Amino acid sequence: MVRLLGRKALRRRSVSVSVEAWSGLTGRTDPDIVDLLAALRRRMPVILVSNATTRLEAYLAAIGLDEAFDAVINTARIGVAKPDRRVFDIAAQRVGADLKRCLFVDDTAGHVTAAQAAGAIGVHYQDIEQLRATVTPLLD
Repeated sequence: MVRLLGRKALRRRSVSVSVEAWSGLTGRTDPDIVDLLAALRRRMPVILVSNATTRLEAYLAAIGLDEAFDAVINTARIGVAKPDRRVFDIAAQRVGADLKRCLFVDDTAGHVTAAQAAGAIGVHYQDIEQLRATVTPLLD
């Protein structure tokens, strides 16, 4: 019996260490994208729409991006996730925009297709140069 409890405790510790390691993952920030978003924000609202966990806001603060967007739509908090049309409607409403005047950029083609079906202009993100070419007319 003592041996079984020892294994359980070891298993719990292993899970705890794994969760802690996963929680520490931060990814990377592309400074060119951050600069481009800042330039866009001087002309129009920029919203982050993410199918993230409830840790998103804390993560953005930890990496210094909590002020990089006019609004953050975290689908973990609104109860629907991309590609559900309601996500795009909520994002547009959050900044008082008509969805038909919104540009939605995502690296998942299915999310872009859903945004387009909802009425937004959609761009399937490939790289910074493609994004820069897409938004440059908005900056002029």
